[in-house]
Amino acid sequence: MQPFYAPLIRQILTEFEAQNFAAAQRTALSILKANPKESIALQILGLSFAMQGKTLESIDPLRRASKIEPKNSEILNNLAKAQFSADLFEDAAKTYKKLQELNPNNAYILTDHASCLLKLKQYDKALLLFEKALTIDPNHFLAWSNLANLYSALNNHNKALEYHEKALSLNQGIAIGWTHYGNTLFSLGRLQESKLAHERALAIHPNNVEAMLDYSKTLLALKFHAEAYKIYQQAFLLKPEQPYLIGEIVAGKLDACTWSDEAPSADQLHSLVHQNKPSSSPFRLLQSGASIELQKQCAMEYVRNIHPPQDGFRNRVEEAGNRKIRIGYFSSDFKIHPVGILMQNIVKLHDREKFELFGFFLNQSSNDEVEQALTKAFDHTFNLFSMDDAEAIDLVRKQNIDIAIDLNGHTSGARTNIFASRVAPVQVNYLGYPGTLGADYFNYLIADEVVVPPEHQNFYVEQISNLPNSFFPVDTTISIEELGDIPSRMSEGLPESGFIFGSFNNAYKITPEIFSVWMDLLEQVPDSVLWLSRPSDIAIDNLKAFAVAAGVDPNRIIFARFALERKMHLSRLRLINLFLDTPKYNAHATAADALWVGVPVLTLMGQTFAGRVAASQNHALGMDCMITNSLDEYFNLALRIAKDPDLLNELKSKIKSNRKTSPLFDSKQYVRDLEALYTDFIKPNKG
Repeated sequence: MQPFYAPLIRQILTEFEAQNFAAAQRTALSILKANPKESIALQILGLSFAMQGKTLESIDPLRRASKIEPKNSEILNNLAKAQFSADLFEDAAKTYKKLQELNPNNAYILTDHASCLLKLKQYDKALLLFEKALTIDPNHFLAWSNLANLYSALNNHNKALEYHEKALSLNQGIAIGWTHYGNTLFSLGRLQESKLAHERALAIHPNNVEAMLDYSKTLLALKFHAEAYKIYQQAFLLKPEQPYLIGEIVAGKLDACTWSDEAPSADQLHSLVHQNKPSSSPFRLLQSGASIELQKQCAMEYVRNIHPPQDGFRNRVEEAGNRKIRIGYFSSDFKIHPVGILMQNIVKLHDREKFELFGFFLNQSSNDEVEQALTKAFDHTFNLFSMDDAEAIDLVRKQNIDIAIDLNGHTSGARTNIFASRVAPVQVNYLGYPGTLGADYFNYLIADEVVVPPEHQNFYVEQISNLPNSFFPVDTTISIEELGDIPSRMSEGLPESGFIFGSFNNAYKITPEIFSVWMDLLEQVPDSVLWLSRPSDIAIDNLKAFAVAAGVDPNRIIFARFALERKMHLSRLRLINLFLDTPKYNAHATAADALWVGVPVLTLMGQTFAGRVAASQNHALGMDCMITNSLDEYFNLALRIAKDPDLLNELKSKIKSNRKTSPLFDSKQYVRDLEALYTDFIKPNKG
């Protein structure tokens, strides 16, 4: 006997087939008032919600329908897809397991289940299911594509590339396949090919936000800043809640010196981070001037989502006794890069009677002069770039490292998952990232009492281990005598006379507040110029426009030419009369270089690690007189120096005198102090 609402059942099916989802939803609710267990109405209600983009709302009716018909594969499949789309991956995995029990040899179900396990980072289980699916259907595009994604997640990009190409040979018409292929090419450093792959993806699906973001990342790497920023903005209009998108846009605005209040703004980003929304990578947040509290919160949330602790051993901390302490340095920047340059002295000066040094290179080989020097300087070197995480972790553990030191942190090229699996009893955050990594699998952060004063230590997950002087290892490998004569101003595009204010910081470190101060200085000091590192063309245009708005001739802002050699760069820095630091994110290596060649560095003490590095260097050099605590104090001191040649000469003489005795430039003592920390790290009571 048919139920009395049978006409409504026929009506709802007609409405759904006609894609009149709102009407079908209303009819379903009417049926369910009469019979809350009507399976067809529950299914149609769930599917109607899903077709209207209301994924979360679709789950409850589909779940209720699955309880009424627990062996209905269609209902279970729709429920699993809804749970997956809502990022409820654990729930989806349970539903897929039930579905797989009903259909054990269905390649599509196996692939979807494996894709869900991939999201949960259950790589071994996912791999088995992908392989089973491909045994059943060797031409299943999605299985090949997602198997490639699995290998990408494990950082085995060569294997991922092979499987992406297999997938695309089967089906070239799916946008996401080209997107993931482009990402793999990006990871392998094949940027032009990556760009073309992303363009294929967007040609198929122009409004795919994931494809737009990955394309923008490639454009940024190719220095197409304006194009990348435009696409980020388009993606934000389509899907403002896309994880980590707002952080990229805000960072893009800052890098372009676009200081308008139009959304999304840094304040908006900070509000989302405060709400624990996945809105920014930690490094992007550093660039936005976020508070130290927000930096910790963001890092912890990011690690929880992207790099959670993995099952792994934590071997016992033990004293070395008579054997050497094994130190492993990990970096993707063992090349011509500030970190690579700074590490040359450290590796060379380590006491080989007490320490054995292992260099783990995370980048594709550049074979440049710094990489060659470091390869020779380490006792043992390994390139992990072509290894997946499991292979890399196994190799590192076999070296029996006592202390593993991450020189990347949350910067490009990092292999955080290696540390998440505990490859050494002591793991350290050092040098490459100015802040907490937010992960409890790092034991220590190497700092000093200026960059991390006692009252700030609660804002770091790691235990703070202070060096007695500045934590920053200045590069002293090129002596002042080797620099030769100071180049002419004309050779650097500078005027023959007038005071030279200089700041060679990245554009994202320049805030409208500090740039206003610089413009005021130019206005107050006739014939002076501001010499900046050359940013993108859009940033140059924006800075010049800001100068015009401030009543300053934009031609008084000089953008430096690219220096082919480090010696050439250091030599020209001596043309600067006063180096003007950026407060919220200081000059780091650039400030150290300026001080090394005798240029006074004026800084404003910030409230975060990144904003206190130049103060740390000045303090260690005995130049506390160059540390200010407000914009007014900063401006007034800069103006005094610019107008008083005797004061400027006095400052330069003081730097020259202190250079001989200062701990900032005593590289040998710096390494001895660092070694004392390392020795302390492996004492049994430290474990």
